Order: sequence, then C-alpha cells, then structure tokens
Amino acid sequence: MSELSRFISDLVSRAKQSRHRYLLCIESEHSWGINAALLAQAHYSDSLWLGDDAPQNVPSVSTKKAQAWLGQDSDFLTVDLHQGLAIEAMAALAGTIRGGGLMVLLLPGPRDRSGDWQSPFMQRFLSQLSSHHVLTIKPGRDGKMCLPLLPEAPPAVNDIAERRYGCLSDEQVDAVEAIRRVVTGHRRRPLVITADRGRGKSSALGIAAGILMKEKPRKILVTAPRQCNAQTVFRHAANILGLAADSSYQLEQDGSQLCFVAPDTLLAERPPADLLIVDEAAAIPAPLLQKMLSGYSRVVFASTIHGYEGTGRGFAIKFTSVLDAMTPQWRACSMTSPIRWAAGDPMERWLFETLLLDAEPAFIAEPVSAADVQYQRISPLWLAERPDSLSQLFGLLVNAHYQTSPSDLKQLLDDPDLAIFVAIKDELIVGCVLLSREGGFSAELAQAICLGQRRPRGHLLAQSVAAHLGLSEAASQHCGRILRIAVHDNARNMGIGSALLAQVQGWAVHHQLDFLGTSFAASSELLPFWHSAGYVPIRLGIVKDGASGCHSLLSVLPLSDASRSWFDTATSSFSLSFLAQACEQFRLLDRAVFLPLYSYCLMQAELPQIPDMVYRQLLHFSLGGLGYDLLVGQLSLWLQHGLKSGELMDQNGIEVMLAKVIQRQSWTEIQAQFGFTGRKQAELFLRHFVGNALQNHPY
Repeated sequence: MSELSRFISDLVSRAKQSRHRYLLCIESEHSWGINAALLAQAHYSDSLWLGDDAPQNVPSVSTKKAQAWLGQDSDFLTVDLHQGLAIEAMAALAGTIRGGGLMVLLLPGPRDRSGDWQSPFMQRFLSQLSSHHVLTIKPGRDGKMCLPLLPEAPPAVNDIAERRYGCLSDEQVDAVEAIRRVVTGHRRRPLVITADRGRGKSSALGIAAGILMKEKPRKILVTAPRQCNAQTVFRHAANILGLAADSSYQLEQDGSQLCFVAPDTLLAERPPADLLIVDEAAAIPAPLLQKMLSGYSRVVFASTIHGYEGTGRGFAIKFTSVLDAMTPQWRACSMTSPIRWAAGDPMERWLFETLLLDAEPAFIAEPVSAADVQYQRISPLWLAERPDSLSQLFGLLVNAHYQTSPSDLKQLLDDPDLAIFVAIKDELIVGCVLLSREGGFSAELAQAICLGQRRPRGHLLAQSVAAHLGLSEAASQHCGRILRIAVHDNARNMGIGSALLAQVQGWAVHHQLDFLGTSFAASSELLPFWHSAGYVPIRLGIVKDGASGCHSLLSVLPLSDASRSWFDTATSSFSLSFLAQACEQFRLLDRAVFLPLYSYCLMQAELPQIPDMVYRQLLHFSLGGLGYDLLVGQLSLWLQHGLKSGELMDQNGIEVMLAKVIQRQSWTEIQAQFGFTGRKQAELFLRHFVGNALQNHPY
C-alpha cells in the first residue's frame, strides 16, 4: 500500500497546510476500505468512527448518540456506509471536524449495494459523491485501486492571528463587544447572533461571558436545548477566567457566576440574572423563546442558520417579527467568516449541496394570488429530476418550520406513502402540502392498537384516533395525515394554502380515503385556518410538544360514511373531556387557544338551565354582596351559557373571567397575569364584569 500511503500522506499534508477539510470516498471491498481508513487515521490524534462495528481500539460513536457530539471537535471521521447511511448522524459529526481534517466514507461497490441504494435519495447521494469536492478511490480495470488527483496545493494558511479578547476573527471581536453592550447598555435591547457552523459563535459567547465576569460580580445564565450544546461556551469562559473547565457547567470567581439552566427549569423558576445567553435558539420552541424575551431584560439569542440538527433559517425569519413587536430596538449580529476551517472549505460546500442545508424558496418579486397558480400532485421522481424545484420545495419547508433536518429530505424522496402537492407559478413552487397515507390495518391489529398492545411504525393519525379515543375502526380505515403545509412569504394570505387543502381533499375522495387529519401546534394563528378548512378538533395533547412548545391539536375531516360513523363519537368525546380538563390539565392554556376550543365544546354540550335564583345571586355579587367562593358554580354555569350563546364572547374582560372561573387559576396567578394589586382588586373586577353583563343582557 506504499502508493496509497504516499497519496494519503500528501492529502493530509495539503489539508493541514490549507486548513481545508477534505472528503475521501473509498469504494472497495469492506476489509480493504477499513485498512485504508486506518492508514489515514494514523495521521491524526483526535479521530472518530461512526457506527457500532468500529475496529478495536478506535474511538467510536453510535448513530443514536451522534447528535450529542454537536459542539465538540475532532480531526478525522470515518463513516462506514457498508452498514447503511445514517444521514442525520453523518451530518452532525461532519460538523465537528476541524480545518485540516478528513472525513472518509467507506462505500460498498455496485455489486455489494443492497436494494436500499436504489431509492431516489440514495441515488441522489451517490450522484453527489461524483462532485469535484469529493476525492474517490475505486478499483481499476486491472484490479488495482485507482487514486484520484490530489487537490491543487493551495497557498499555505498561517496560524490565525489573535485579536482583541483572544478572538480569531474581526467578526468574533464584533460579536463579543455586541454581547457586552447587552449588559452594559440600555435594557430591553436583546442581541441575535446568527452564523453557520465553524464561525466561532459559541466561542464568542464564552469569551464575552468570561470578560463580563472579570469586570465585576455578575450572574450569567446559559440555556440551550441540551447541556452539551453549551460545552464550548463554558470552555472559553473558563479559559478567560483562568479556571479549569469541568463537567459541572458552573463557573464561579470573585462573586461572579456562570450557570447552565435547562429551558423548562429556567421558565419555571425564573432565577435572576444580569445576562441570559440562549445558544442554539432555533432548536428551542418559539413560545419558550418568547417567554425568555419577556422574562429577562438582557438576553442574547444565538443560533446556527444552516445547521446539522435542524436548520435555524425559519427561526431567523419568524423570530424577527416577535422581536420587532416586543423589543423593537433589538440588534442583529451575523458571523460569516469561518474560523475552525479556511474559507472555501470543500467539505462544507459538499454538505450544503448534498443535504440542501442552504436551500431557499424561489425568488418571487411580486405577491402571488391563488388565481395565478396551478395545483398538482408531483412524484419524488419528478423532484429528483428537477434539482432547482427540489431546492425550492425544501427551502419552503425550511422557512415555514423551525426545524427541518436532512432526514426530511430523505423522506421527501423515498417514502412510498408520501403524496406531494404543490402550487406552481411560472415553474416556481410557491406552496406545498405533504401527506402520508395511513391506516388500513386488520380488525385484529386495530383492536390491539386500541388496547395499547401494539404500536406499528408510523401511521400516527390512525393510531392516535384508535389508541387515544378508543375507536379501533378508525385504524382499519384508510386515511391521509397532512405532515406539512407551507406557502411562500409573498403568497401568504392569498388563499393558496386553502386551495392546496381543497386539492388534497379532492385527491383523497378520488382515492377513496375515509378521512383526512393533521396534528399541529395549537395557536391563535393556526386554529382559524384549519377550522375554515373543515378540520374538527378531536384531541388536544396533555403534554406540550417538544418541538413547538405548544399543545398538539389533532383535527380530522371525515370523507366517507364509514368515518362519519365514529366522527360524532370522537367530537363528543373531545368536548366532554376538554370541558372537564379546563380547570386541571389545561388550566394554564393560552387564552387565545383556550377560548375558541372551549366555546366549540360548549356548542356540543347540553347545559342545565340557569334558575332564576342564580340570577338574583349574581346581581347581589355584582353589587358587592356574597363572595366569589360562594358562587363558583353559579358563575361557571352563567359564563358557560354566555359563551355558548355568544353574548359574552366579546365582553371586555372575558379573558379574566375564563382564567379564574373556568380554568380556576389561583388568585396569585390571576394577579401576576393581569396586573392586579391583589385578590381584592381582582375580585372587584369580576363583580364589575358580571354587573355590566347583566345590564347589557338582562335575564
């Protein structure tokens, strides 16, 4: 292997000289590829092997634990594709490789590839391995291995000169100073730092934290989706402070503190802080970010834009509107120059192109109306043959959702049960709906699902109706679950989303589906949209969704007589449950979501009549007699009737009545939520509300 040894040695030398990362693909018999990878690995001290079958004494990580390595560093990575392609794990670990490093892909030859390699996604992946960014070693006709040409020897990149604060780029200096101004300047001027990986974002957070702690005693909190995400922040802060970094995620010196607090704990306990740092903010649910923004006057949000754990592009777009509304004097800081590797890094470009990490929607200069577009169903093959359309579609999904990952691209091209509907204007994709066909289980399996004895992979809509509502017949029927719906920013509120859903409904009826359904983050924005499309709520998740930070609402649209046979039961069950859950499981549910759902459930319920005696008691209450604790039942029944009839829906102060009388929040919670000075003032507000309502709508 002397010729191979010389090639690898020269390649490593050029990588280290240029601070570029190179991708080396070894297409060969398995054992030969392993030996070649080990030959290359010998040039590096910090290496990693992705997979469960690493050679002995080689540091390895399983595909399930790859995400935990985000924020850490390595110089060399081997990905054994003979074991299959774990796209999420490969993407995550590729981002940990420092400049001058290598990633080696062990690729089975054409004869050794399983049927999985024939899928559209895998065929696209193979075509990407033919990119000029990839160096490939493969067998020649004479049985010898063909070695690629070495990349052109780039000019040597000298060690990066340190700048102020020990930063390694001018942008990093600017970021550190911007972070400091959040603490030393005016309150309520949060900073949002965005960067691709390798730009020194987390390092800047740690450097700034260390500097602030040295200046005077300060308490700085750090939160992130995972504790390990903050490792870089603490390492650089410790370096500034001259402390040894440990695994406690807590630094203390001369009265200053730097502590990690998980997002849910942070919002539950609200510990005081001179600065709150939110790293990898795109992976934290938007409602939680909004609460952090309102709860802390000095906040820095930092996020990776084109990341490997889910893109932050949607975050950068959507969170801007929240900042504009709540803190209009917020500041932005973008870091574009790489630090961990040199500019023009071939591996970064290959990853972006292969995984569409930087996909953008089509450029549309003028607003688009529903009448301007054509609606059609397209196939994965149609997308695979049109790279520009694939990028446009994926860009729409990226912009519409906070977390879109490489596995979503794989599903888009490979899932045989996925139906793709698009809205097209002048060959540009301006809207899309992704639908998964589900259900059709045997009666026996449907019953086992209903009893919680079986959980087949996928089929979330069919299984949720069966398992959570006890309706086994729903799992036996055929249904369609709407996974995603996205519309271009320049085509919003033009009826395109509704037109796409109508297209989906027509297709579903033609293909004899029994019902359609979707599960979405219950919000004041989405509830009216799905309601207007005819989708009716049948279940609200008790636990908030980890991705959205909201309760997930399952809504269905019956299409066949078979589905209508259980539909009334499902809606009645939801109404009965939600009316009872209002004062326990959903006592803190957002008012903008609670009111329409509660009102809908009241429309399905039979309420007892209000006795004349209750009206007399309420009148006494409004005039200062009787106390709230003596009239909880009377107030509740009266309020329910007023909501059901619509008479009290628009009454000023209805949200206070809902929170106290229906959701049964404590007086302390009511006081904090609505700004009352105490129980006395809050109860006086209730008396006035009842008095005004009785005057406007006398019994």
